[in-house]
Amino acid sequence: MLYGCFRLILIFFSLACLILTCFAVTGSYENKSYLTPTYLINFHLNGLDLKKIIDDSVGSFGKRQHPDLKRGDVDLKREDTTATPTIAIPTGLAAAATSLINQPGFTSNLANVASSVGISIPSSVPTSTGEIVSTVQAAIADLLNNVTPAELGIADVYSTSFWGYCRGERISNGTTTFDNALGRFIDQNFDNSKVNYTWCSPPKAGFFFDPVEIFKQEMNRTIDGVAVDTQSQVVNQLSAQYKNELKVLIGNLTNEDLHLPGDLQKNLETLNNLTLAGFALMVIAACLSFISIIFQLLAFCLSPDSCCLSFLNFMFQFAIFIISILGAALITGCYAYVRRLVNENVGDFGIKSFLSINFYAFAWSAAVAALLVVIFNLLGHCCGCFGTGRRRYRRVETVAYEHHGEKY
Repeated sequence: MLYGCFRLILIFFSLACLILTCFAVTGSYENKSYLTPTYLINFHLNGLDLKKIIDDSVGSFGKRQHPDLKRGDVDLKREDTTATPTIAIPTGLAAAATSLINQPGFTSNLANVASSVGISIPSSVPTSTGEIVSTVQAAIADLLNNVTPAELGIADVYSTSFWGYCRGERISNGTTTFDNALGRFIDQNFDNSKVNYTWCSPPKAGFFFDPVEIFKQEMNRTIDGVAVDTQSQVVNQLSAQYKNELKVLIGNLTNEDLHLPGDLQKNLETLNNLTLAGFALMVIAACLSFISIIFQLLAFCLSPDSCCLSFLNFMFQFAIFIISILGAALITGCYAYVRRLVNENVGDFGIKSFLSINFYAFAWSAAVAALLVVIFNLLGHCCGCFGTGRRRYRRVETVAYEHHGEKY
């Protein structure tokens, strides 16, 4: 009876470890209300200052490894180093053209005619590398100074998980303050309990969180006029001029141009590798927990007298515990570090981050369940339920013998 009770306890906690690990791993797999709260970390951008995040020297050749300028879809003229062919113009025609250009009011009349047909004539066309860089930087500076993050298609909240990222909308409590640096009213109350997640990226195993690529994806949807949720509907109000400047920004934005708090940009690849390792450990723990449940069920039909099998079973369950706690500790350490760096710079960047209560509760509860399996397995051995230590009672028979002719 006692043997069966211990086996049931082991099965129960092994099953708990399996289910809790699966809940943690599959969180934010898609945009479902029961999945989106289970993320690794989220970022509130309702106070985001783009001028602090994006370097004002975007497009500078000095920061490029390759000499070519990234131009996006905007036609920026570059210096032509090829020889210009010489065209012979008749002397009379050249004199007539010069006389026409020198007439008073020629330039203004030409500009009026061009304006009437919708053609914009630039005051000067960049012909050298330096002028091109200056033009690119001026366009980006104009965009960052006059367009809000919401108008660029950037959401209030972003969360990241093992499978991708999700956009979220903050449910405002109506408390706003005017930010002089941003020149607009913003909601300074970073309340993580009032977030409605509205869209998630297609799930991808081994998702690599790259802020630059995410920004580009969001802004490309802005250019194309694609609204994935109610927040992104404001992108339709962006003028053609700002859309062209946005193309310039997308074409020139690199990882070097993004200013992330602390050493996040430098350690981004390491953090993503550690996240992938934590994900792999949790998947392994879930698979081994499932195998452990099968073994415990089979143990009801097998003899527990084999000391070797009993020891191997204990070591197997101990390995599950070690893998579970390593996976939970690895992910927690990584994103606690990220949260600390971001929240130490809230005032400068206007960003605040939070860890998911759901995910870390699932991950650490699974590790605790694996620990309880080990503890009850040890208790079972101490009580003699497993292995060769089970108590047995033998039948004692009375043996009759004679001593000096007397029967006893």
